Amino acid sequence: MNISGLLSNSDFKEKHILQKLIMEYTKCSREQMRTNWDQEISQETYDKIIRGYKLATEEQMPLDYVLGYVKFFGNEFIVNENTLVPRPETEYMVQAVTEYIQYSNASNPSNLSNPSNNLILMDIGTGCWVLWTSVLLQNPEQISTVFFTDISDKALLVAKQNSDRHLQWFRQEMIFVWTDLLAFADNYKEVWQDKPIVLVANLPYIPEKMFDQNSPENVQKREPRLAFVWGEDWLIYYRQMLDQMPEAMKKTVVCFFEMMTRQVDILAKEYQKDRHFQEVKTFHFNIRIVKATYNR
Repeated sequence: MNISGLLSNSDFKEKHILQKLIMEYTKCSREQMRTNWDQEISQETYDKIIRGYKLATEEQMPLDYVLGYVKFFGNEFIVNENTLVPRPETEYMVQAVTEYIQYSNASNPSNLSNPSNNLILMDIGTGCWVLWTSVLLQNPEQISTVFFTDISDKALLVAKQNSDRHLQWFRQEMIFVWTDLLAFADNYKEVWQDKPIVLVANLPYIPEKMFDQNSPENVQKREPRLAFVWGEDWLIYYRQMLDQMPEAMKKTVVCFFEMMTRQVDILAKEYQKDRHFQEVKTFHFNIRIVKATYNR
């Protein structure tokens, strides 16, 4: 069997899935796949392609789970059914945080030369760990310590695997905590107290009805549902996290959240005494990246 014969086989209706699997298991680019039509596919490789195709089409497994990784900001991260597949809007979060860090250092150059002023990063609900890792890879000199937290020990295991893959040579202190949101904070007070903190949280915020009506079948069937939806107005985790925040942290932390437009207004009203909410990025028509700073 060669590439041309496999691609022209009418039994395979989802050609984009088939092409991705061929490129993955024959280690060729899209251009090479198109120009080397007569390249023979070994029986072992053919079996892998067919197995992957059936998982993706018959068992509704997201293709990134089939492959075992996702490409994000130019890097490959391990993913599986214990973690969400990163969405395009997550890139907006990375951009927003990076812009904030770079602006802060441009405004205060001493941050670059004084390690004691370097940032503490907190990734709350880290999942497969792509968000803060992408930020860290772009800002390695401005960050001293990173907290990766999740309530799922299986997700933290994936995060640790990605850490070993990408950050084994980094000097930063990496702290992995199995915890419920900010419940860990008081136990690590000596690490973050009196230091600038950037906290990012992409917590469940999608209305259940919206999720059921608009999400692809493979997402509903395979990805962890509780990572998408929870609570009557879908802000229960954000409230819980903000309520857990120690007083000593409130003045030094800058938070970045992802949510829908009307949810921004709800939280801004409820926490106006402590937090000023500012929309800094817009994805699609209704998804916002929000920066929440101390309301001085």
